[in-house]
Amino acid sequence: MIMQTEISFKLTEIESEYLNKGMPAQALAALDKIDYSGLSRAGLAHYILLKSEAKLRIGKYDIDSDLFEAIAICRSLGDNRGFAQAKYLLGCLFCCQGRFPEAHEVLIESYVFFKNCEDSGGMARALNQLAYLNEQNGKIDIAMENLRQCIAISKELKISRYILKSVANLAQVYLRAGLIDKAIAEFLGIKQGFENISGDQKCTLNLRLALAKAIKHEFDEALALMDQAKSNIGNRRREEALYYEYMGWIYNLDGKFEGAKEHLKNGIKLSEEIAPDSSLISQTKRLLADAYIGLGKFKLAEKEAREALAVAEKINERAEIGGCYRIFAQVEASKGHKEKAREWYKKAMDMYALISSRYELAVTRYMAAKSGLHSDGESKAMLYLAREYFKAENIKPFIDKTNDALLKNGHAKVPDKATQADNPTFIAVHPESKKVVELTEHIAQSELTVFLTGPTGSGKDQLARYIHHCSGRKGEFVMVNTAAIPESMIESELFGYKKGAFTGADQDKVGLFEAADKGTIYLNEIADSTPSLQAKLLEVIETKGIRRLGDTKPRPIDIRIITATNHDLDVLMKENKFRFDLYHRLNEVSISLTLLDDRKDDIPALVAHFLNTLDADQAKNHHKAIERLGKIFSLRSWSGNVRQLRSEINRLWVTSKKDMSKIPRLALASWDLSEPDKLLTILNSTNWNRYEAARIMGVSEGTIRARIKKYGLTRD
Repeated sequence: MIMQTEISFKLTEIESEYLNKGMPAQALAALDKIDYSGLSRAGLAHYILLKSEAKLRIGKYDIDSDLFEAIAICRSLGDNRGFAQAKYLLGCLFCCQGRFPEAHEVLIESYVFFKNCEDSGGMARALNQLAYLNEQNGKIDIAMENLRQCIAISKELKISRYILKSVANLAQVYLRAGLIDKAIAEFLGIKQGFENISGDQKCTLNLRLALAKAIKHEFDEALALMDQAKSNIGNRRREEALYYEYMGWIYNLDGKFEGAKEHLKNGIKLSEEIAPDSSLISQTKRLLADAYIGLGKFKLAEKEAREALAVAEKINERAEIGGCYRIFAQVEASKGHKEKAREWYKKAMDMYALISSRYELAVTRYMAAKSGLHSDGESKAMLYLAREYFKAENIKPFIDKTNDALLKNGHAKVPDKATQADNPTFIAVHPESKKVVELTEHIAQSELTVFLTGPTGSGKDQLARYIHHCSGRKGEFVMVNTAAIPESMIESELFGYKKGAFTGADQDKVGLFEAADKGTIYLNEIADSTPSLQAKLLEVIETKGIRRLGDTKPRPIDIRIITATNHDLDVLMKENKFRFDLYHRLNEVSISLTLLDDRKDDIPALVAHFLNTLDADQAKNHHKAIERLGKIFSLRSWSGNVRQLRSEINRLWVTSKKDMSKIPRLALASWDLSEPDKLLTILNSTNWNRYEAARIMGVSEGTIRARIKKYGLTRD
């Protein structure tokens, strides 16, 4: 009994003095000296859990059977906290071994048991590991949510090491998502804001920060951080493997492919010893393949990439899967297999878009555009989208490269709208609206799917027409309200049918998709589409063909797909009401329109445009009336956005009996403000310029002064 008490005390001491202070090697050495043969079952479970955790931290993964024994002991004793801890460690082990589906299951179980025990610290640890798991699987948003929960719990507990780990992991997720500046800020904040950081934490922190700096092409700083990381590795084998991997990564980014190759080979050798089926292997082999690409050794690159892909697919590590696809694209291009290379680039971009890996997506777009494998329209679109990301993150070398490439290729040739009155246009005066038009004109002549978001009436339909107009496509623009099609009629309406396909089908019918062949199909209100339509739409995108009801052969179609919604699809996807895979296929380019009240600079131009479409001859002779109306409407609020503005202009047009000179006065009269409030609003908008206020209201300056006095108005 005395011996058991002494050992129990010793175990607690090892936990507090070594494990909790980030010294797993010392903990393991102390545990190896303990004779645990006389321990009770509870004491044995405690011993196993401490030893398993120490081994995990230094990269030794030979603990499967020990953990299962601890789980069985804790379950039989009703020790729910011990059971939760054992499950947590098993989940960590599975993550290190690349067994992600099994890891997810046991970590969820661990979290639930920690919660039932009201063990907030345990909950935080489980959430942290779940975040890592979701990050590896490309579920960036879920990983961020896990970590924010973890940070909140850790701050409530006031346990600095938990806070540090959670914040560091959140920064790593930012890095994976391509939010480089945000990640660097978090990493630096940790270094400056935390004291007594353990050796393994310093090592990991410096490795991650070094990579972020290298992505920004700040290589001297990156290598200095790598030296700091190396000094903190000690005998932690996993950190040593990561060091070799990150050195290879940094050298690749710097174009020093021979140096990268040597470090990555060392990393692979060590990783194969400690975790042969883990992300260590898939990442390091993929990076070695990148180095071989840089050295022009395409056969070796293909071999390493295939081995990396086998591991990445086994553990569902989507970022590395995308990286391997990109290597295959370059390998096929080197062989002159242009179509295969284009397909691999497309698969890589689809994967990076799916997992919201913005940096890798931008790099892949740039590489694909520069490969010479795509049409001018596709290349310009990819270069523009890549440049917008590099500008947002201020990655200067890539900004210069994409700028040079765009200048060389020239601007997209947009049809001359000024001489084609019947053609669609999109009014843009406000800076944000101008950005929308610039993006539209760059991507219009590509095959990229476009996803339009924005409030009702903000101009999504008009923008879709404008994209089609700028695309140069010869086919029709077909607009479909997906929410309005009854589920029983989806196939017949969208895909058509053969004569005799069903009772009443007395002749062939062309569906809406086929009607848009060589043109554009615009699917409005896509968020309200049925599950059946979502499944069929995904099939059309993947096969590039449709099958009429009653037909035995598919029909290939060449269409550009534009979709739109005013709903939050992130919410709908979490509720399993909209397909995650379909969303990312439809969202190769996302364009968001804002409220009209947030871009009021557009209003005068919209007013002029709408009145010109009503009567171009009158519009030429009523510039002052149109200008007045634009200023009046710029002061009003438009909850219904552009649609409401156009409806109001149409109403005033009818009310004025089609006399533009009368419309400004009618607009003032219909403004739902009192006369004093109208005048005060106009005065404030003109900085109390009485003459300008008089022009807007259509009265004399003297009248304005008299009304100011009458209503007792004063300048704030």
